[in-house]
Amino acid sequence: MGALEKIMILSPDFPDHYKTKILLRLAGHAGVFSLIKLWSQCQFRRSERLDKSPEIVAAIADWDGDPMVLERALIESGFARRDGDALIMHQWQDQNKRLFANQTNGAKGGRPKNSESKSLKKPSPFKL
Repeated sequence: MGALEKIMILSPDFPDHYKTKILLRLAGHAGVFSLIKLWSQCQFRRSERLDKSPEIVAAIADWDGDPMVLERALIESGFARRDGDALIMHQWQDQNKRLFANQTNGAKGGRPKNSESKSLKKPSPFKL
């Protein structure tokens, strides 16, 4: 497991973001904690798609209340959407591009080489 897989990057504006405030109003602090748990699951699975029922999503999120209350709150606040049997964590993958780039590059042996040669050249001597 690489260094970036061991940490979660959270935007500094997360506590004051309008989506967070809506989620707080709809599901309280437990709902925000559940969102972070779901983001952790997305990072672990490397996917913003949770092909799970509302009951299983609630269990993953450590949500003690009615699973549909959590799901409706996540959807109404804009953090998630339902696509058939899957709950999609809205823009999670876009916000974590670096994680996916590192995973892809690691599978290829590391960061891609820069296509431009950066060989050091001796400067030309000055003639006066």
